[in-house]
Amino acid sequence: MIKDINKDEKVCILHDTFLYKWGWERFVIMLQKALQCDLSTGFISKWSFDLKAEWVNKKIIEVSSEIFAKWFRHIKLKFAFLFKTKFLQEYDTVIFSWDCLSAVRNVKPWTKKIYFCHTPPRYLYDLRWEYLKKVKWYMRPAFEIISFIFKRMYESDIKKMDLILTNSENTKARLKRFLWYDSKVLYPPVKLWEFKWIKQEDYYVSASRLAHAKRIWNIVKAFVKMPNKKIKIIFWENDPQKEEIFALSNWAKNIEFITFPWNIWFKECIWNSIAWICIPINEDFWMIPVESMAAWKPVLWVKEWWIKETVIHNETWYLIPEGWAVKDIIYSIKNHLTPEKCLEMKWNCETRAKEFSYEEFEKQINNYVNN
Repeated sequence: MIKDINKDEKVCILHDTFLYKWGWERFVIMLQKALQCDLSTGFISKWSFDLKAEWVNKKIIEVSSEIFAKWFRHIKLKFAFLFKTKFLQEYDTVIFSWDCLSAVRNVKPWTKKIYFCHTPPRYLYDLRWEYLKKVKWYMRPAFEIISFIFKRMYESDIKKMDLILTNSENTKARLKRFLWYDSKVLYPPVKLWEFKWIKQEDYYVSASRLAHAKRIWNIVKAFVKMPNKKIKIIFWENDPQKEEIFALSNWAKNIEFITFPWNIWFKECIWNSIAWICIPINEDFWMIPVESMAAWKPVLWVKEWWIKETVIHNETWYLIPEGWAVKDIIYSIKNHLTPEKCLEMKWNCETRAKEFSYEEFEKQINNYVNN
């Protein structure tokens, strides 16, 4: 393990929340292990990782308490990052992850400030109208006011950063488009030894929040029309469109919805699948598809944005065209991601996944912190 950080230098990662066990929570744990530094966060929910069990052996600081109601969570955490992060004055380098930049007001002027931008807040920028449509009409004035304040704060706080890292060329372009800031791309890593080929069973897999931006309902519609094809859809109990998507499936026997509170089950689900299916709207960077390749499993995605950075079409992934319909998902699964063709892709998947290794990430992040 690399430990180049000067022993006299104190480093802290501030991540907004450990809400579940999705990719960015796992990414922050890998980031902490790569740097062997302290870790602070808004809160660690009961649905997320036990950080001590994950061998996070440095100081862990929570500045708020668990809350799931989305807008109340945003407001409560904004106050916590503003008024409960004075301890950041102890550190020589602070790495900000996700929506916690308001804490930058509490660091010393000479502290090195690194922002790992997974995406500019989508409710303030590229998906603002999608979020607004989900707000009840009588709450929209409040949404507009809060969004205006949060946007002004974000744009003020990002100016204070010494270095901005982004997780993909797509996020880099999005940041440049909306805020005119340059950044350096550092791809999130995959621990290759944790994702491995076991066997191929008779199901496909997808994992995402049951929310409109993830377009899970289209996957459900496709499999309702393919009763001879099985899929496991991994979700979390508090997902916003859960009941709506359950109803859409009409409890079809070939569609299994699973909540996964344990990390090993999640990995086993990938290890034994045929392929991974995910079609979110203009996603920034998902670790799961890269981890799927590490387990020698190809992926179905949409031919758009960041995914072009990581794929080799028809070799490790199959990309359905932009402007796709449910029939394109069905056609792709029946003709391009059959069990036989997925087995043929497995060696290419493994080779491609090696380009996102944890070891290379560890070297790069230590170099950014130390220089």
